[in-house]
Amino acid sequence: MKKSCLIDEILEAVWLAHEDDQPQIEQLQVECKHDAGEFDLSEALNEMADMGLVALEGGLVEFTEAGRKKARDVIRRHRLAQRLLMDVLDVSERVSEEMACQFEHILSEEVTDKVAAFLGHPQVDPSGRPIPPGDTTPEPAEFVKPLIMRLSRLGVGKSARVAFLTPSFHKRFDRLAAFGINPGAVLNLHQRTPAFLVRLGETELALDPEIADEIYVRPID
Repeated sequence: MKKSCLIDEILEAVWLAHEDDQPQIEQLQVECKHDAGEFDLSEALNEMADMGLVALEGGLVEFTEAGRKKARDVIRRHRLAQRLLMDVLDVSERVSEEMACQFEHILSEEVTDKVAAFLGHPQVDPSGRPIPPGDTTPEPAEFVKPLIMRLSRLGVGKSARVAFLTPSFHKRFDRLAAFGINPGAVLNLHQRTPAFLVRLGETELALDPEIADEIYVRPID
């Protein structure tokens, strides 16, 4: 594992330990060994202390201001990646956790902020843990709806532009395309039950909830 990634893993473990009120070094050893494999934690922590990221006091690991910000960014990238993978791509929790562990090391600040805006600035990850705000995260009162959502979440009477489709079967993709439901198409939702009734121009279509979940749209104000 690259040194920078190892530091990220340790910072993440320290953050989680503080969330659980267990910032002891021996507790970190268990967590880090699980996530980062075998390495000398004491040596790594001493090096991170020299870098000004953590402070070691009485068997506890505390963040410096710089270390807390760096750890916050790692946690933010990880938890937003999980939300993106599970909410939008319908990836399982196990796979999303594995992939988020990779994304947390590579997403830039700009991309992370765009993912947050895309998702509507969620405040918690899929397990309910808080997602730390970024430097440009709006206040809760200013939170907006996601830029793109499932058709099944669109309000009745609202119009939206199709962003992309995630059909479970290729034949379903072809069928939707034949009815004009393609990226860029504008539709209006007329009803939600017993089926989702949408209008595209002069055409009306009744869609099952499962299909409505596979159509992602960008609401039009």
